[in-house]
Amino acid sequence: MNIDQVVQSLKTEFPNKAIDLSESLELIREVLNDTMNAINHKSNDAFVNRDFATRRQYDDMAMFIHDYEQQIDQFVASLGVDTVDIVDDEDTDEEAERKKIPNYADYIVDNNVEHTLYENFTHKRPFAFRINEKNIVEVKTWQEMLKKTVELLMTLDSPKFLEFEHARGMNGKKNKYISVKSEGMRKPQLILDQVYIETNMSGNSIRNLILKMLKAYGFKATDYKVYFRADYTEINKE
Repeated sequence: MNIDQVVQSLKTEFPNKAIDLSESLELIREVLNDTMNAINHKSNDAFVNRDFATRRQYDDMAMFIHDYEQQIDQFVASLGVDTVDIVDDEDTDEEAERKKIPNYADYIVDNNVEHTLYENFTHKRPFAFRINEKNIVEVKTWQEMLKKTVELLMTLDSPKFLEFEHARGMNGKKNKYISVKSEGMRKPQLILDQVYIETNMSGNSIRNLILKMLKAYGFKATDYKVYFRADYTEINKE
């Protein structure tokens, strides 16, 4: 089997796993992009200091990482999965999930522990989030976390957010995640009477979208903290 055959089999036989792969690779791509930015700053410092040997080392490092960025881009493109095409019910119907859990209290976690957007949100449930030192915002679902995050960003600069409708990488290949019109969206949520966001998304898809939004606003990924209220990973192991 070649890579194209493997990818096609994943998309047809294991569509949810194909989405997991696509979302995970998207996150890796974001981390690599952050790394490239950090290397760029160091490289510029080396140039200012006329340390050309160190600058060449940074350039070599950047070229090496760039090769991997291109490979990931190709693999994500070959997967060709629109992350809102298939959504695990466990990510959108918490009441149904509670019915499947014999002892809900056994899966509650410490909601004072901070987590980052670089973690896997599958089978996790959010308790709250905060940006920098602002007040903690409590939420019950990933969809609510997306909605309230968008509200905060729009309060900071609504024209900037409205530009996301046409910004590269902010929408899916077939479906809009952000739009001033609800047509073509599966589960649109109107935010501040100005823009619709797609909420029919998994926790990891929401995580990836929030990462892109934050960067567009000049925030670092580490400026955003997430707090979990439950972790159902153990009961979902295959």
